[in-house]
Parts: sequence; structure tokens; C-alpha cells
Amino acid sequence: MDAFMKFYALLTTLLLAGCATSPQDCNLHAEDPSFITKLSCATSGGYRQKVDNQERQILQSQRDNRIAQQNLADTQAREQASSQKLADEKSRLAAARSDLTQTLKKLKSVKSTNLQRQQEIRQLEALQRQSQQADSSSDVASLEAKIAAAKKRVAALENANMSQ
Repeated sequence: MDAFMKFYALLTTLLLAGCATSPQDCNLHAEDPSFITKLSCATSGGYRQKVDNQERQILQSQRDNRIAQQNLADTQAREQASSQKLADEKSRLAAARSDLTQTLKKLKSVKSTNLQRQQEIRQLEALQRQSQQADSSSDVASLEAKIAAAKKRVAALENANMSQ
């Protein structure tokens, strides 16, 4: 009996030592775990807990990835909208400059010493220089309004010259 008790005590000690295995010690890919460690991990649920933790990490990573992809898509959409707005603004500015150049050419084409005409030419030339500094949509809108007003003044000048 004495030998049986020693064996029983040794077996109990080994099993209890194996039960003390934490989930961190339960590695499915460990190269050389002992039989007791394997048994302890299998019976205590250490392997299952390790797998559950890894599955939670994967699910969290997938959620984070979806959020990051959505953020990227939102950023790309904002960038595209900004690029389109900038292209539209550049187009408007180019059209305004062209309109201004045509109005100025039209005004200069008539050789006249009319003081009002000369003053209008100087104002249009100043507006042309100002158009080179336009860099925002409000600048472009202001420029468009000034050009429209200048075109009205030029048309009024031409009408006044024709009736004379």
C-alpha cells in the first residue's frame, strides 16, 4: 500500500501541477509541450480560451479594417469633390479672363481719344491684373461681377458713341 500511496501522491501532484497551466501557456503550435501541459490545456479549457481570444481579435481586426476602409472611401470622395470644385473654379476663372480680354480688345479696337473710353481701358487693364491674383471662389465671383459691370459700361459707351 505504501507504494500505491506514493504513486497516488505523485500522480495527484502531477495532475494538480498540470491544472495550474494558464491559457497563455496553452499554445497549439508549441513545438514540444509536455503530455501534462497538453492534458491540462485540453481539460481546463485553455485551448478553447486561447482560440476564443484569437477569434475575438480577428473579429475586432475585421471591424477596424471595415472602419478604416470606410474612412478611406470617405476621404477619397472628399478629395474627388475638392478636385472637381477646383477644376470648375479654374474653368470659371479662365472663362472670366477670356471674357475680360475680349472686352478689352473690343474697347481698344476703336481708336478714340474719348476720355471715358481711355479711363475704362485703364480700369479693365487693372481688372486684368487683379484676375491674375484670384485664388478663391469668392475672388472669381467678384471678378465675374466686375467684368459684367464693365461690359455694361462698355456697351453704354458704344451706344453713346453711335448716337453721336
